[in-house]
Amino acid sequence: MNLSSLIEHWRTEVSNKKKNGSWIGLITNILKRTRKHNNLRYLFMFRLAQYFYSGNRFARAYAKRLERKLNLKYGVDISINAQIGPGFRIGHLPGVVITGYVKIGRNFFIRQNTTIGIKTLGLDNYDLVIGDNVSVGAHSCIIADTLMIGDDVTIGAMSFVNKNIEQGVTFYNAR
Repeated sequence: MNLSSLIEHWRTEVSNKKKNGSWIGLITNILKRTRKHNNLRYLFMFRLAQYFYSGNRFARAYAKRLERKLNLKYGVDISINAQIGPGFRIGHLPGVVITGYVKIGRNFFIRQNTTIGIKTLGLDNYDLVIGDNVSVGAHSCIIADTLMIGDDVTIGAMSFVNKNIEQGVTFYNAR
């Protein structure tokens, strides 16, 4: 992650400014919003940790320590190895788990007590791909080693997903 993508993540996830304005206005807006909102503070620091993780080995070591502190403080387990596009939003922080083997598109919305993880440890590669504009309901579980969720998908609350979901589908588990 480079500095321009870090600013883009902060602009889409933390700031509520839609138009490009001055840098000072953007940074002021981000700092005000992170002071008020717990979720935004976490996203700000998470993206900062991802930025440091892409640096040299000293920055990577600092990023791993920052990740552990954030995960303990906010009650989440989101890996800084996860590739999450801009527009990432979290409804409520506690209980969110996202593995580092996932690739998530833009405008991803996740709610509390939701897990995105792998099924089998020790495989050579994993292929978990979640498309753009995906919303995951509370208490849901997405577990697989190879999985493709298309764009514009809504996953209902308390759903278990272990198979591919096509684009534009509303998915939920029936009783």
